[in-house]
Amino acid sequence: MANLTKKFLNEITLPIDGQYDTYHDDKIKGLSLRVSSKGKMSFFSRSRVEGEPVIINYGAYPNITIDQARAKAHESLNLISLGVNPNKQSAEDEIRKITLNQVLDDYITSRGTNLKANTTKNYRSTFNGYLKDWGKKEMLSISRDMVEKRHRKITKQSPTRANSVMRLLRALFNYGMGEYEDANGEPIIFHNPTQRLSHIKAWNREKRKKTIIKSYDLKVWWNAVHELPTHELNAKKPNHSETARDYFIFVLLTGLRRREASTLKWTDIDFRDNTLNIEDTKNHESHSLPLTDYLVDLLRQRQANTDSPFVFEGNDSTKPMNDPKKQVEKVRAISNVYFNIHDLRRTFITIAESLDVPQYALKQLINHKDARDVTAGYIIMGVERLRQPMNNITNFILEQVK
Repeated sequence: MANLTKKFLNEITLPIDGQYDTYHDDKIKGLSLRVSSKGKMSFFSRSRVEGEPVIINYGAYPNITIDQARAKAHESLNLISLGVNPNKQSAEDEIRKITLNQVLDDYITSRGTNLKANTTKNYRSTFNGYLKDWGKKEMLSISRDMVEKRHRKITKQSPTRANSVMRLLRALFNYGMGEYEDANGEPIIFHNPTQRLSHIKAWNREKRKKTIIKSYDLKVWWNAVHELPTHELNAKKPNHSETARDYFIFVLLTGLRRREASTLKWTDIDFRDNTLNIEDTKNHESHSLPLTDYLVDLLRQRQANTDSPFVFEGNDSTKPMNDPKKQVEKVRAISNVYFNIHDLRRTFITIAESLDVPQYALKQLINHKDARDVTAGYIIMGVERLRQPMNNITNFILEQVK
C-alpha cells in the first residue's frame, strides 16, 4: 500500500529497463498505479465480475490527477460490487449516445457489397439533403413527432421525396434495432419512430411514372437522336453527341437500365454468339440478351473507333460515360418530344407487351425479379429463347421510324 500523492509520484524510483512496478492506493482499495521503466504511470484496477477478470484503465498521470483517478475508481468499483462490468457498461453508454450519422455509416458498412455505389451515393445524398441537421443527434432522441413534422415539411416540396427520405430513416432504425445491444445483449432501440406515419396513414400516395415515347413520336425522336452529331446545338466540339446517339438507341432496343447500359464493357459482348451478358445488375442477377443484327452493326462500328474498355466511353476513355443530361435536353429541343433515359426502358417494355411477348420471356428480357412469383423460379429460359422476341421488338421500332 502507498499514500499516492503528487510528491510521491514525482519522486518515485523507476524500475530497471523492461520492468514494471505496481503501487496500491491506501485510500481507495482496488486502485493501483503501474510504473514503467520509461516513466509512464497509469492508474488501473483489477477485479472480477461473476468470475470473469475485469481490468479497468483510468488514464495516465499527469493527464489524469490522483483525485480524478480515485473518483473514477470509486465509481467503477461500486458497479463491480453490484455485479456490473464497468467496461461493458461504458460501451453500452457509448452505444446509447450513437448519432444518426454513425448509424448511417454503420449501415452502409454492414451492407457492404450488397449496396451498389450508386445506391450508397443516393443514400448519402438523401441524408445530407433532408436529414443533415439530425446527423449529430443521438438516435434515441429522434421522436415520432419529429418524424411526422419532417415528413410533412418535405411533402410540401415533393411528396415522393418525403416518402423516400422516411424510407431511408426507417431502414436506419430497423438496422439499429437489430444491431445495437446493451451489456446483457438486449436491444437498445425498441421502436421505429417512422411507424407513426403508418399509424396515422401519412405516407404520401405515389403515382408510378407512365411516360413513354409514343409510337407516333418514335420517328421524330429517332431522327432527332441521329441528328445530334451534326446539329447546330452540338457545334461546340468536343462533345459526346455520337456516343449519346448510340447510347439512346441501344437503351431503346435492349430495355437495359440506365447504368447497366452506360457501364457496359466490351468484355460483356460476345460477337460469336451475338449476345451480351451483364453480371453486376440492380437485382444482383446476371442478365443475358441476344443482340439483333441492328445492334451488332451499331456495336461493331463503335468498337472500330475506340480503344476504351467501355462500349460508351466518357471524357476519360478509361471510364464510362456519365449521365448525358445535356444531350437528352438537346434531343428534347430538336424533337419537341419529352423523355428521360428510363422512358426508353419503359417504351421497350410497352412495345414488347403489345407484341404479345410471353410473360416470363418479358420478365427475362428486362431482368425483372419478383420474389412473390414462385413459378418463375422453376422456369429456366435460355438466351436463344429471347432472340425472336428481341428481333420482333427491334423490327417493330424500325418500321415505325422509316
